[in-house]
Amino acid sequence: MTRYEKGANFERAIVHEFWERGWTAIRSAGSGNTSLLAPDIIAIRDGRIILVECKSTSRERLYLKHAILSLHEFSRISGGRAYISMKFLRKEPRFYEIDEFINKKKFAISIQDDYLSLDAIIGIQKTFI
Repeated sequence: MTRYEKGANFERAIVHEFWERGWTAIRSAGSGNTSLLAPDIIAIRDGRIILVECKSTSRERLYLKHAILSLHEFSRISGGRAYISMKFLRKEPRFYEIDEFINKKKFAISIQDDYLSLDAIIGIQKTFI
């Protein structure tokens, strides 16, 4: 399986998880292949908008300055809440709020960093993992 296929499958799985929880969600096909700002996933429910940029890696740390800044700008324009979803090797997807990175001027995500679950970002679960 190619890197593109793995990434697309990861995005499709997250979209499916949103739908299972009562949200509408779409995958923005080709979002990484354009100069325009576009998150991988846009999910909406009751006027709430969640924007997700998906990344997967076999490494324990990933530097994402461009992705974080681009997603932050899209969030500013759209009014949506923005998250990076990371899939570390053999781990469940983890969600990281963009504002935390912007406020701290931190642009790397490590496998040791605190993260949120999908349930936490949509309001079913309130705690950090």
